[in-house]
Amino acid sequence: MRFFACLLGFAVLGVAFAQAAPNFPSGSEATEHRLLATLDSTGQNWVKDQARSMVSSGRISEDRARTLAQGAHMAMGTDVNSMSFLLLMQAARDADADLQATMDSSRDQRAEQDELSSMAHTRTPTTSQLSPETQAVLSMKGHTSPVMTLHSTEAPAPTKASPSGEADLTVHLDLQTAMDHEAAAEDALSSATQRVSGAVFSTP
Repeated sequence: MRFFACLLGFAVLGVAFAQAAPNFPSGSEATEHRLLATLDSTGQNWVKDQARSMVSSGRISEDRARTLAQGAHMAMGTDVNSMSFLLLMQAARDADADLQATMDSSRDQRAEQDELSSMAHTRTPTTSQLSPETQAVLSMKGHTSPVMTLHSTEAPAPTKASPSGEADLTVHLDLQTAMDHEAAAEDALSSATQRVSGAVFSTP
């Protein structure tokens, strides 16, 4: 009885986590809009491309973001704190898009296995590679489509709408890895946000 209670609790927490947007620090989206408006199309495209590469490679950390931002500072004269912050905001969105796509794929595969099992008129349940807790999360989560954006030669002008995340469907991720990527992006973003906020408050 205790096992099922724990399982249900895990599933509820897992669903809440999976369906939520990235856990952005308070005020970070407003700061992002302000900083993005100071970049031209080249700078904005650079942020999206580098953030996506960082997430796809699994090299998600504030140190990595600052290293990339140092390169942008030398090439474009941009502020290191601001660019590393923007990189990690976009990385958090991309990691979340990857997680949603991975959960959708896992659930669809499980549904296909169940359908094949039913068609074969077998009473033996399909053996799953997923843990009971993960299966519970997948079974309770509603269907969502991965968030995709199309690259174009011209970047759209900055708007008040939040940037979107882009799932990388060329990289196969298991559910745990996708969750780890999002957690890493959110942890790094927390530190980067403090740096940007500190720089703003210390400006005369």
